[in-house]
Amino acid sequence: MVTIAPPVVSSPGASIGQRLDRLPLTWTLWRLGLVAQAGWALVIASDGIAARIYPFVWGPAHAFDTASFSLLLVVSTGLGIVVGEYAFAALADRFGRRRILLVAAAVCGLGTLPAAFTDNFYLLLLLLGLGATGIGGVIATNIVYMAEVAPSAARGKMTQSSQAFAIFLLNGVATVFAIALMPQHYQAYIAVIAGGPLLVYVPLVAWVLPESPRWLDAHGRHDQAEKIVARLERDSATRAGALPPPVIADVAVEPRVGWRDLFGPRYLRRTVLLLICWILGYSGLVYGPIGFMALYLAREGFSARAIFTAALIGSAIGAPAIMLASGRLNERFERRYLILAGAAMASIGLLLVIVATVLWHSLVALSVAQILVSSGFYLWLFNMYTYTAVAYPTRIRSVATGWTDGFGHIGSMLSPLIVGTLFTVTASVGYLGFFAYVIIPGALVPALLLTRFGVNQRAAPLEALTGV
Repeated sequence: MVTIAPPVVSSPGASIGQRLDRLPLTWTLWRLGLVAQAGWALVIASDGIAARIYPFVWGPAHAFDTASFSLLLVVSTGLGIVVGEYAFAALADRFGRRRILLVAAAVCGLGTLPAAFTDNFYLLLLLLGLGATGIGGVIATNIVYMAEVAPSAARGKMTQSSQAFAIFLLNGVATVFAIALMPQHYQAYIAVIAGGPLLVYVPLVAWVLPESPRWLDAHGRHDQAEKIVARLERDSATRAGALPPPVIADVAVEPRVGWRDLFGPRYLRRTVLLLICWILGYSGLVYGPIGFMALYLAREGFSARAIFTAALIGSAIGAPAIMLASGRLNERFERRYLILAGAAMASIGLLLVIVATVLWHSLVALSVAQILVSSGFYLWLFNMYTYTAVAYPTRIRSVATGWTDGFGHIGSMLSPLIVGTLFTVTASVGYLGFFAYVIIPGALVPALLLTRFGVNQRAAPLEALTGV
């Protein structure tokens, strides 16, 4: 039997964005979101890999000291990602989202893999720094791609449900393999981590993802954009029936803009606000625990297996659940409030980590704390990603994301210096300086700033929010 697709409702006068916004959420769009987010998971598995290995391998072997470890974090979780976000984001706005996802993923894998064969500090600094540039390239581009293909009325559902899948994938790669292979077979662990971007993500992008139609249209390649959108419309109609007519509204077309406009009258306020929030968040909530939580727990007497098991439980239960719940909320709640809720939840979880080490030293207590930390962390981080990408026009969306999220990674460079210092000097009082910085300026302050001064994004078309 031959299946005949329902006719696609014609859309004379509708823009590429308006035609994308009318598409229903079927496998046609879900596969784009899932593949885009698979990239985030597979490269983030490489992020902070030194922090997972040093407490159990390089540190006990006296390959290099804690001061050198902090410098390694500065480069591999900070400087490399900053360089990658700036460089690849600019290239993505010039050459396209899809092409740069391919190149950045390959750089991530190729830079990470040789770390399995050396414990020389300077080689690790070079190799993991190179791999980090690929991480920066993917995280600056994948959320931009998702924002550009997701229908405005279902943006929250598509992005955050896909991000819940990404958390499962990240833990399947980073944490399950860590439990099985660390520390005795750490070299095999690094090979697995490096193989994700190279052997899984590059083929997926090459075979599944079309170029972003919004990017093509914004760069004058209207025929190519038309072909991709027409194919998406046909596939969607086959799965969901006749498509509704697009909502055609007059949107003022703005003059072509460049990265300097990020600091012009129109976007200066939101750019500065996002820079502050990303720098504080990366220095505290994100890279504070990534860099020093495993070291803290190891010094408090938890084994590598217990630490990674609690992390797996927290991320496998709490994080996907909160993202799926957030996805079901879709665009009914303003995104800034979800960011604030995530910061509060993660802060409570971090306080419970102290309880798990001081008052109730057990895997059960640590796992409960990690559920809250992971839930709040991912609710904060993924909504920050989406908020940032949606805040700027298509022509500079990738560059803007790279400038704000990328410059924000200066916070990840500062984190080993600030958090590392507080970690050391307050060791005698339960590392309270470490926890205080991560919770207050690192989580709550940026969320409160964005809640107070950010722009509303709920269910708004990209063109209405940012201009064409």
